[in-house]
Amino acid sequence: MIELMVVVMIMGVLVIIAVPNFVRMQVNAKEAGVKSNSHAVQVAAEDFAVRAQGVYATDLSDVAMGETIIDMLPQNQRLVNPFSRVRTEPIDGPAGTAGETGYEPVVDGMGINVGYIITGHGQSGVIARLSNGM
Repeated sequence: MIELMVVVMIMGVLVIIAVPNFVRMQVNAKEAGVKSNSHAVQVAAEDFAVRAQGVYATDLSDVAMGETIIDMLPQNQRLVNPFSRVRTEPIDGPAGTAGETGYEPVVDGMGINVGYIITGHGQSGVIARLSNGM
């Protein structure tokens, strides 16, 4: 009986140590998904600009050569939000909740789109901020 209690105690200690690490690793994996989504949106934004003779998209519905940024994403569709597991990414504007990837245009003084800022939001804040170097 004492041996059984010792084994149960050891298992309890192992669970106490393992569970927080497991939860932390899940969050890290989801945040890696946000970073991956941010990079995919950046590639699509650059592809859009190449097809539009160097002009970046004003938003996700802007059309160049018959295609939007969404059309240039993998499988020509929105990306999966790693936290909610729903195809909602990217969004127009800055990312504000966990798992979001946001696209914002950068406009010069003459109203011409000269770049973009892509933000990826993790569990507790922005974890990725990508731009075209502006």
